[in-house]
Amino acid sequence: MIAPSKKFTASTPYWPSDWQLWITLLGAIAVVLVLRQLLPTGYASHITSSTIMLASTLLLYPLVEELLFRGVIQGELLRHDFWSRQHFFISRANLMTSFLFALLHLVHQAPIWALAVTVPSLVMGHFRERYRSIVAALALHVYFNGVFIIAGAG
Repeated sequence: MIAPSKKFTASTPYWPSDWQLWITLLGAIAVVLVLRQLLPTGYASHITSSTIMLASTLLLYPLVEELLFRGVIQGELLRHDFWSRQHFFISRANLMTSFLFALLHLVHQAPIWALAVTVPSLVMGHFRERYRSIVAALALHVYFNGVFIIAGAG
């Protein structure tokens, strides 16, 4: 079981030198290139045309969602042995949190887009557990949202 209050140790990865984090960042760039080819030009123009919407997408939504999902929900689930067990390197807490995260996205997005947030959610949950903090998950959320906006720039 991973205790949320556990202190960093010498074996705790330091994010600037973490190869998993760098692969994730580079992978997101590859996703931009694919999305730019598959999706219609300007699909994110409703976000970029409004300063409030852009700020909300890049800052407010990631902050609120990470505090709630990775901070509260995943953090609480990880306190219990059942939820902290892993399957294929993914904890049950991360799976449940990502499921709930995808469900939330059904409110304003088509089912395929809500389903598409599951993989990034699992990645953010992984780094939340890896660093025992929501900071990396929050930074990745901002980055992923930025990648989405760049891919959809017209």
